[in-house]
Amino acid sequence: MRAPFHCPLSKFARRAWLAPALATLLSHEAHAQYRGPIAQTAPSFALDTPTSYENTPFTPRVEHMFKSWGDLIKSLNDKGVGIVVDYTSESAMALDAGNPGDTGYAHQIGVELDLDWDKLIGWRGFVTHAVIVNRAGHNMAADFGDKSLNGFEEIYGGGGNTAVHLVYVYGTQNLFHDKLQIAVGKMPVNIDFSASPLFCTFMNKSMCGNPKSLTRGAAGFGTYPGSTYGTRVRYWPTHGIYAQAGLYGVNPDLNTNKYDRTGFNFNTNLYTGVYVPVEIGVIPTFGHNQLVGHYKIGIAYDSSNYADNYYDIDNAPLALTKKAARMDNGKTQLWVEGDQMLIRNGHGPLNGLYVMTGIVRNTPESSPYLYQYYFGVVDRGFWRARPLDTFGIEVSRVTASSELVSTQWLDYARGIKLPANATYPQSHLSVLEATYSIHVLPGLTIQPDYQRIMRPNLQRNKPAIDAIGLKVHAVL
Repeated sequence: MRAPFHCPLSKFARRAWLAPALATLLSHEAHAQYRGPIAQTAPSFALDTPTSYENTPFTPRVEHMFKSWGDLIKSLNDKGVGIVVDYTSESAMALDAGNPGDTGYAHQIGVELDLDWDKLIGWRGFVTHAVIVNRAGHNMAADFGDKSLNGFEEIYGGGGNTAVHLVYVYGTQNLFHDKLQIAVGKMPVNIDFSASPLFCTFMNKSMCGNPKSLTRGAAGFGTYPGSTYGTRVRYWPTHGIYAQAGLYGVNPDLNTNKYDRTGFNFNTNLYTGVYVPVEIGVIPTFGHNQLVGHYKIGIAYDSSNYADNYYDIDNAPLALTKKAARMDNGKTQLWVEGDQMLIRNGHGPLNGLYVMTGIVRNTPESSPYLYQYYFGVVDRGFWRARPLDTFGIEVSRVTASSELVSTQWLDYARGIKLPANATYPQSHLSVLEATYSIHVLPGLTIQPDYQRIMRPNLQRNKPAIDAIGLKVHAVL
């Protein structure tokens, strides 16, 4: 446990309205219990999410369905070996929109191996992480002609049906009493940036893991289960405040047959540039009940060349000339996100009523999406008789790039087929989701789910889709 951080406040600061918040933020008590970020109802992929007052934990603290296996894992943990084996299935059934009764099913079996090299050979502060998954199933959104970031079952994707897929393998080195951490290896961007264990409370792909307009907005924002070579540096100047920056390879063909949908292709021949994200975050707590919040702002630059959405090589509307699109150098992405616990229902970092909100912006000239907004409420332990149950409701809205829409209108007026499976110029898509995770027994949750998709594929000529779903998560 780290020693308390002492910061003498000036007379003005002591009298100012923000002094109590600063004092709480910088106190030892404020961070003592918030250790080890891990989404309670999702596959264990959020290891590096900076949502607690420590860097990457050695291995996720999870429940196990089988006590004998759990006891074995705990004994292995003491020796420096962490293993997590989990299973997630997601099923959905449409209620209307022309295909009532249509169903979709997808699953993932994940195996995670974490090694603490301090305990193994005495290499202090060095830990390695690796995850492989098996994925299979079908995304029901495709049945409705929706090729946008919407997906009823978020567990499907990233290569689709794969027997064994390498998600990541990387190492983290803590330095200067854990104030600085360096990560190097083959890893996704979204385990570090614009990440939250609250996101995968939900089943729709537009939010789980990270707001998907970032992933779809720039190829450089690699997301689980895809990964590229990269490095990330995170620095904690004091408890509850961090700054981090990364450098990752950009692979537009990640998780495709053209590259290697199994994740075991370590070649860089299809890399097109570098992705450089920077994020600053504040994690305050307020009051006697330690109501924790997570606030972050990030910006990233993708150095790759991308086709312009509107102009051709002669800077004329490409929809009219039908010449090759102009190639634009670089994309910029911005995200501002936050969540705040309003009511505490227990001792853990997720035990309480949270509100969460955020906005993402992409470069409209070469990205399919311009903005994504979201707002949600997550409440874990609100029912005293069911302290490990979780309720969530969220609304997300994504808007199409104005330049892309202008090109689509020109094509549509001339009767030319539109890309991205669109049958009408795109505008925006909204997702409403309500979900309830039932803690059945240690290591097992069952989660009924409801989703309403408005303007599927961002098209106003498509009727809204109502669907019910079921998510099952089990940790051996």
